[in-house]
Amino acid sequence: MGSSASGLRIVLASLAVLALCGCGSSSLSSTQLRQDATRICATASRRTDRIATPTSPAQSGQFLAQGAAALEPQLKALTALRPPSDAARVYATALRADSAELSALRATARQLDVGDDPVSAISSLQRRLGPIESRANAAWHSLAIPACVNR
Repeated sequence: MGSSASGLRIVLASLAVLALCGCGSSSLSSTQLRQDATRICATASRRTDRIATPTSPAQSGQFLAQGAAALEPQLKALTALRPPSDAARVYATALRADSAELSALRATARQLDVGDDPVSAISSLQRRLGPIESRANAAWHSLAIPACVNR
């Protein structure tokens, strides 16, 4: 729990710095957007890397809930960034896809919490996530922000 709290503190501190420097209120340059988004996504990646892979289907719900909890601060921090106007449309596509991914993770975790079959629920989640992740990855690649690409 301590490591999750420290990751969240890093994201919150980044947001505070952006707010204090006024960067959050106006558009960032492409370079600033890439730097800030990279830092945010790298922090989230470190958080998700610390989540233990389930050793049985019964642990899938907890695994998904932890993943969603690790990705939520990332989405919130990325949403606070203001891309330059020439990147705004692609950036919005990336955020919508990331939001849809987070929603799918949460919905499947809830399904598992109420007793749905883990194998079926995870299989269904994988089918739903495929096109979502493809859209997100294409947008992040287009923005030259590989740290935000789904692995």
